[in-house]
Amino acid sequence: MPRVSPGSVLFTTYNMLDLFQSGGVAGRRHYQRVTDVIRGIGADVVAVQEIRGASASQARARLRRLARDVGMCCIVPARRGEAGLHGESGQRGESGETALAVGSRGYHCGLMWRPGLEVVPGSFRESGAGRLWHSAGWATFRLDGRLVRHAVFHATPFGRQLRARQNELLASMLSAGPDGGVPLLIGADWNAQSADRVPDPRTWQPRLYEPSDPFAAVSWDEDLVHQCCYQDSADGIRRHWVDLAAGEALVAGGLLDAAAALRAPWQATCGYFPGDGYGSRGILRRIDGIRVTAPVLPALRAHLVTDTPAARLASDHLPVTVEYVPADIAGS
Repeated sequence: MPRVSPGSVLFTTYNMLDLFQSGGVAGRRHYQRVTDVIRGIGADVVAVQEIRGASASQARARLRRLARDVGMCCIVPARRGEAGLHGESGQRGESGETALAVGSRGYHCGLMWRPGLEVVPGSFRESGAGRLWHSAGWATFRLDGRLVRHAVFHATPFGRQLRARQNELLASMLSAGPDGGVPLLIGADWNAQSADRVPDPRTWQPRLYEPSDPFAAVSWDEDLVHQCCYQDSADGIRRHWVDLAAGEALVAGGLLDAAAALRAPWQATCGYFPGDGYGSRGILRRIDGIRVTAPVLPALRAHLVTDTPAARLASDHLPVTVEYVPADIAGS
């Protein structure tokens, strides 16, 4: 992604589709494709979802391998005089902690960053076992003299009410503690539609950034229960429509869609991959994205979905990147 501003930071979110789950030739080919895509984007910080691992230690080792193979870092140094939680060390041999948020179901999230970025020692936090369907993690960086948090999250694919409740819980986690007031960018597979609104250019009245209901043109299917509200009429005809409650919880919790804030052209991030149950029915969704807290809004510069043949082969989700200028974060 070409930078449009000097002194900017590129932040990418990427669901890598069961990375490390498969072995043999297929697993190696998948891994190579994913690493090629990450290197090709050239981001400064990357939030990744779907690192597969049977144990936390295995998943941490796999994130360290991924970071090494794409030329990035993933170990947050320990505070001076403290030992790393898991006996890990960074590139210079310092004690630290791998920035992996351990999931409850063998799906884990992680953060990586380019060498030379200053991450605040001891700043990595994660949601903890069982609190979220998957997991969330975050760390604080010092960029151009400003403290900025970057976070990663993977929402539940099942249960509309659960997804909305967990988005509320996520917002609460991120606003709690001594780092709760630090400006934040969070990259995630949200597994739901955005509910952010933008001014209509003709009337200036607020309207949804999403251009339409992605499920409106398809007939009812049992999988839609995880994405749609529904109502049966007296004659037995079922009407359904996209549920925006999970997205509304994020907006109410102060996590704002960067694509909507920038009025970026709408682009789906999934639905093209073979085996995608929604995509096979012509349903294209934008469920991957980066959200920010209000102080970051004036710092945003650009938004890009990496939609290339290589990215379409590598995963069922396309990477999403935003560019922002740390010096322009409000109130820093």
